[in-house]
Amino acid sequence: MILFAGDPHGSYEHLYPFVQARSDISLIILGDLQLTSPQPLDDLAKYCDIWFIHGNHDSKIVAAFDAIWGSHWKERNLHGRVVEIEGKRIAGLGGVFRGQIWMPPSKPVFFDPIHYCQYCPPEGLWRNGIPLRHRVSIFPSDIETLETQQADILICHEAPKPHPLGFRVLNQLAEKMGVKQLYHGHHHENFDYTKLSRKNTFQTINVGFRSLCDLEGNYLLQGVDDR
Repeated sequence: MILFAGDPHGSYEHLYPFVQARSDISLIILGDLQLTSPQPLDDLAKYCDIWFIHGNHDSKIVAAFDAIWGSHWKERNLHGRVVEIEGKRIAGLGGVFRGQIWMPPSKPVFFDPIHYCQYCPPEGLWRNGIPLRHRVSIFPSDIETLETQQADILICHEAPKPHPLGFRVLNQLAEKMGVKQLYHGHHHENFDYTKLSRKNTFQTINVGFRSLCDLEGNYLLQGVDDR
């Protein structure tokens, strides 16, 4: 059984009643894990098979970055690839669009991290690469990596259109990949796409803050962002 979890922002207790109820859960987290160590995922993994993409909060501090990319959990990041999970081909696009890199529909400033580093002064680099902040920024190369592949489901942190803060480039990506569903996080309100005219060839589900959704797009839990 595949379940999709909206941005946990460092708290995972709300997921335990669901993953402990069955022994066959594949849990896919849609970004903003906001870890400070791998331990929360290690503990949760005793009850389910965990996959995820990163969000904008996953490089806010070094500890958050290292909890993913400096641990064994980096192998479970679906960003930039297609993985078959319980018979479904699931593609991942983590991170967010930023004007310093690329803010569609505007033209990109940099195509990929190597291009960025070529124009960045040495003091602006981090660990011999792009700055920590931009380790979760979307480059055109990330889209290019995915658009020639096929998948059943695309998971993103950012939203597509017709979300008011969505990006049409994600609709185009989903269509090129032939997906039937797109799940995204980032926006905490569980945006209801069913009330809008169906112009997409795929179903879109916004899994909000500490929310949980099944493979049919049904909410099992809807968190409330009262921060």
